[in-house]
Amino acid sequence: MKRVSSIVLAVLLLFTAVSADAAAAKPKRAVKEWTVAVFLNADNNLDPFGMEDQKEMSKIGSNEYMNIVTLIDRERGPAQINYIEKGKVTKIKDMGELDMGDYKEFVKFAKFIKTNYPAKHYSFTLWNHGSGWKNKNENAVFRGISYDDSSNNHITNNQLTIALKQITAALGQKVDILNFDACLMQMVEVAHAVRDHVNFMVASEELEPGKGAPYDDILRGVKKGMSPKDFAINWVNAFYKSYNGGSQGHDDSTQSALDLSKFSALLDSLNGLAKTAMSGKYADVFKKALLRTQKFDFPENIDLIHFLELLKPMAASDNSLKTAVDKALAASKAIVVENKTTGSTLKNSKGLAIYLPASFRLEQKYTTLDFAKETMWDDMILALAKREVVDNLLKEVKAGKLTELKKIVAAAKKNPKNDLYRMALRELNFVSSTERSVPKASQAEFEKLLESLKTALQTRR
Repeated sequence: MKRVSSIVLAVLLLFTAVSADAAAAKPKRAVKEWTVAVFLNADNNLDPFGMEDQKEMSKIGSNEYMNIVTLIDRERGPAQINYIEKGKVTKIKDMGELDMGDYKEFVKFAKFIKTNYPAKHYSFTLWNHGSGWKNKNENAVFRGISYDDSSNNHITNNQLTIALKQITAALGQKVDILNFDACLMQMVEVAHAVRDHVNFMVASEELEPGKGAPYDDILRGVKKGMSPKDFAINWVNAFYKSYNGGSQGHDDSTQSALDLSKFSALLDSLNGLAKTAMSGKYADVFKKALLRTQKFDFPENIDLIHFLELLKPMAASDNSLKTAVDKALAASKAIVVENKTTGSTLKNSKGLAIYLPASFRLEQKYTTLDFAKETMWDDMILALAKREVVDNLLKEVKAGKLTELKKIVAAAKKNPKNDLYRMALRELNFVSSTERSVPKASQAEFEKLLESLKTALQTRR
């Protein structure tokens, strides 16, 4: 029995020694300077462009200081992880059918990258349809990011926040560059969603051309020792050159890079602007500036910097508004580290878009964003809408036209709790008793309607 035990013990010791030797002999993954990882969701009508982009990447390929890795899910095929070398796309792992519209798959890919292709710096690209803060299936267009035709799923802004929080935890550091090779993503609302987990964000304010990012041009510019900021600037310039008669020909395009370490200052300045706008009668000047502001495929997406530049001279005689505009303009310009456009229709794209419809009609979905919940931007839009209604009402009354006032009275009787009608009453009282600017011909009817409005609002509970 002792002999058997000795033999078993000897075998176990030998197995342990062999296992230890094997573990010691297993090569460790070299930590390179950069890993460029592309979450390539081609499970949609962009499938041909996905394959072409991998070919572009292989023109440069991984090297001693850079890994290039893709997770691609095609329209009529299973997903796979590829390692891109010069002249070669090598399948590393079969992934089966994936729901690339599920943010959890993005997180899993990032964890795979950390384990298998560690680096000092990480660049992640979300490749697909995009539409800024909005979700898909609104207004019959694709909205969101990473739209998967098989699952009919997508990644929302709020899910982006969750995903990147988990990714930075897995990486043990922030993502150095987050690129959206997709349309309409370079927005304040999107930047807000990723601000705590990303150093630089590279994206387009407008629709991207179908060919998207010129990966060969971009990767060719990545040099040994390149900083994240220089990488982001290189990305923007390579994109610009490619569509300005370069490798992609000629096409209208926008591309910019944001330094998200400066987002907090921008957020404070936008809250300051919103607070000021809500405190005065500014709907008219905002409207005038908005009508001339650079807009994008969704016209409610406007270029923030261009808008503020147009608003600035209109605010020159109002110290409060002037101060707020100056601060917001300075903060907006500071966050944009590089911006390039091609095409005359986009010449006023300055690098950062925001939601601000010229109609001041706030979409209900917007209020579900963390950006809307944490700032006064949506409150400002609602306040401007009310201000515009009251301003138009006063113009009508002073012109002797009472049709709009009749509508206000009727609406107030149905919904006396709406603050719009109380605002209208205050302004109408001023017109009646202080300005005395109601034409005599309509004075009597105006007074009756004013009393009706007062009575309606007295029933408020």
